[in-house]
Amino acid sequence: MFNSKTFALSLILLPCTCFATVGGPQNLEVLGYESKEQKVYLLKHYLDGRGRLPQLYYYQFKNTKYPEKLIQVNSLYINPKTRKIDYDQDSRQFDKEIAKIKTRLNPLAPLPQSGIKIQVLKKITSKEKSWYDPKQYIPKYTYTYQLSSQNLKSQIHQAIIYRYGLSISQAYKIPQQQKILAVVKYLGIPFETGYTIEDPVLLTVKK
Repeated sequence: MFNSKTFALSLILLPCTCFATVGGPQNLEVLGYESKEQKVYLLKHYLDGRGRLPQLYYYQFKNTKYPEKLIQVNSLYINPKTRKIDYDQDSRQFDKEIAKIKTRLNPLAPLPQSGIKIQVLKKITSKEKSWYDPKQYIPKYTYTYQLSSQNLKSQIHQAIIYRYGLSISQAYKIPQQQKILAVVKYLGIPFETGYTIEDPVLLTVKK
């Protein structure tokens, strides 16, 4: 015979293995180089439990005065029903479009990360309210930095970091170009135990 009290007690005693999460890392995936249009495509993955679509970017080197400009793609995120950008829609059509793009791309040749130098030009230390208790404060560091490698260097970039500083997590030689794509990694999300962010940085010939 079913005993509701015993059943309820057994549920209480079950170990809880699921935990809600509010944060997660932002990882960068380098898709490759499109020779005809001279573009490098990148995907930023947001692994925070929301399940949003990754953001597609590219660098354009053909017929441009600003090759260092990172261009965000919005056209793949238009919801066919609302005609508005929707990062939370079903991923199947998006995945098909990314697969089409990948067929046009050549992989980038990896480079030793140790060959990329990080020069911190300025570091500002401040505080902000913690995510777990508004009465508590945590340290925040604003880094202004530039990357270099032999005769190549990047523009000046900025990152907000909560600990550990900056590191190079990926580096690639771009085909047919005097350019290097580096990926800078840092702990930029303070929620929970902290999560990392990866940002792309383009190195071009020093002027």
